[in-house]
Amino acid sequence: AARKAGADVVVVSLHWGTEWQDAPDDLQLSLARSLTASKSGNRPDVDLILGTHAHVPQAYEKVNGTWVVYGMGDQIAGEMTNHDGAHDPRGNQSTVARFTFSPPSRPGARWEVTRAEFVPQLYDIDAGRVVDVNAALAQGAELHAVRDRIRDVVLSRGAAKDGLVMAGG
Repeated sequence: AARKAGADVVVVSLHWGTEWQDAPDDLQLSLARSLTASKSGNRPDVDLILGTHAHVPQAYEKVNGTWVVYGMGDQIAGEMTNHDGAHDPRGNQSTVARFTFSPPSRPGARWEVTRAEFVPQLYDIDAGRVVDVNAALAQGAELHAVRDRIRDVVLSRGAAKDGLVMAGG
């Protein structure tokens, strides 16, 4: 409907996935394939999918030529406990998805992602603020393990080969 109404870029935000699971679940994978395969004429119906719900960062992946962020994690959360009742620091880790779209080279064609980035973040419970992990590392913070965990999860489905980069890192 958005494309038919004249939208140049269609971003779909989905509340999906299994809480506390780093990997996208079968429903996320299936729905991502289905949504990214949907077309109206010669253009895809969806240009970007941004997912939420799992409380932890999940993979980014290009599916049928369309970027999918399965889960960005919780940007602002307090002390997080998982389904086992245990404190789970992953619930304070997140990413910001940054995708730069450029207009098509010919009228009626698809707008293309010309830059795909993610920013690893951590919610500092004591300070009550979101921290850009790479900026904090540059200032001497000991967040290498947090940054590496987020990066490994985000890139776990091969997004680096499709051009996804970690901003500031």
